[in-house]
Amino acid sequence: MQKIIISLMVFLMTPLIAQADHHATPGPGEGSFTTFMVQAPDVSAYIKYLKNNPELFSGFNAAAAGVCVTITGQDYHGEMFVWSAYSDVTGAMAETTAYDPDKAPRELAKLRTPKYRVAWKPLKSFVLSPGFERVTRVKIKPENVPAYIAAATKLEAAIRNAGHDFNMGIFQPLGGGVHETGTFLLRGISPNSTEAGRLIDEYFAGAEWGQHYLKASSLIDEVVRDTYESCQQIYTAEQ
Repeated sequence: MQKIIISLMVFLMTPLIAQADHHATPGPGEGSFTTFMVQAPDVSAYIKYLKNNPELFSGFNAAAAGVCVTITGQDYHGEMFVWSAYSDVTGAMAETTAYDPDKAPRELAKLRTPKYRVAWKPLKSFVLSPGFERVTRVKIKPENVPAYIAAATKLEAAIRNAGHDFNMGIFQPLGGGVHETGTFLLRGISPNSTEAGRLIDEYFAGAEWGQHYLKASSLIDEVVRDTYESCQQIYTAEQ
């Protein structure tokens, strides 16, 4: 992230209101972002190109941007996405029409195959600190969403109070097509894979915060997909 420890145990994102110094957003649900899912035969080469061409993000007034590479549970080799963070949904929606991936420069186009694009709205405050993230897509009854957000927020706090550097995000897709419609994206973020593993070990060893996990997960009706992603921020707008 980033979801559910087995589904809640780590929620992604991937950031929302982009604050490069890792401050939380001013309030629940502020900001928005877009993701551009691709298949990259050479992930490292693609990321290097993006880092060397910041105008790809500054040209659309993104506050921050980065990449996430799917590490486990991939649907295909080279599965990853590029994310861009905005201070509001207006900025994210403007990008969806301003950027045409089919008109990318030739040297960029050969580095990836476009899959699909989505805009997102966070449903709780979110700290921008990309890392090793467990990402789950889940179904929750509309009437249970407020209770879930409250329970997940308590879970996040309990995990932090137990000494973990952990951030959780809950996101609603906007225009998700067959890939995202009807689900919520949960992203649980640890600094690295070792810390993510330690968190899960503690849960199965009977950590006190596990009760908060059970409360939150009881409000989930179905886990649709469960993956781990390695994420990083590669662009921050000049202030």
